[in-house]
Amino acid sequence: MGGAVSSPLALSFAELAGMKQTELKDILMEKSTGEDTVGSWSGVSLDEILSKAGASEFASITAVAGDGYAVEISKDELQGGIVALKESGKWIAEADAEHGPIRLVTPNTPANRWVFQLQEIQVNEQAAGGIPANAALKVTGNVETEVGWTDEKIRSMDTISADYTDKSGETKTYTRCGHQRLPGQSRPQGRRYDRGFGADDGYTAELTLAEVQSCADCIVAFGDDPGFRSVMPGLSGKAQVKGLIEIQVK
Repeated sequence: MGGAVSSPLALSFAELAGMKQTELKDILMEKSTGEDTVGSWSGVSLDEILSKAGASEFASITAVAGDGYAVEISKDELQGGIVALKESGKWIAEADAEHGPIRLVTPNTPANRWVFQLQEIQVNEQAAGGIPANAALKVTGNVETEVGWTDEKIRSMDTISADYTDKSGETKTYTRCGHQRLPGQSRPQGRRYDRGFGADDGYTAELTLAEVQSCADCIVAFGDDPGFRSVMPGLSGKAQVKGLIEIQVK
């Protein structure tokens, strides 16, 4: 845990397991796809971890997963939240390794903010958001806070390289930020949403939430030259937007 804290923390799984455990019973998980579920979780209170790190006056946290996905959660929404180690009495690391060993559980938010494979919590003095005048890419529409980033800011984010083969059979390697990361920072409203991708020449492409979620390799890609593009392996050529400047949540 870092950011706006007086005592940055690095806690191992064993250390978390040795701390006082808080149990949340019959908690509704509001999913963006599929049926909502009710479950019980136990782990370390976020309040205790924040207090231990010396976080007092802050506006939000940014929770970061092992794959780089990040989402901002306001201070008010953190009430009752825990860093969960167990689900229904079983260690997440053993019962659901894909989503473990720990995950963030915040009962006052939809499940798209319950970050699994939680790796880092950054404490923010001020809430993120806003679109700078020189934004190179922005997320707008059905979100709690419309946000934008400069070219320099996006390129400074954690990146991963991905290969994409176009319709002519040529394979290129792109550097990317995942689509899940950027819209996650803008906090989509509601539980089900689709996305539209707009280019600087006016071209737009619309994708359903199901299409985006099923595409683990879908990326916001960039190279040495200015500008961005969506790279959507497995989807039609119409989804590959060059000169990407906006992602609109609907």
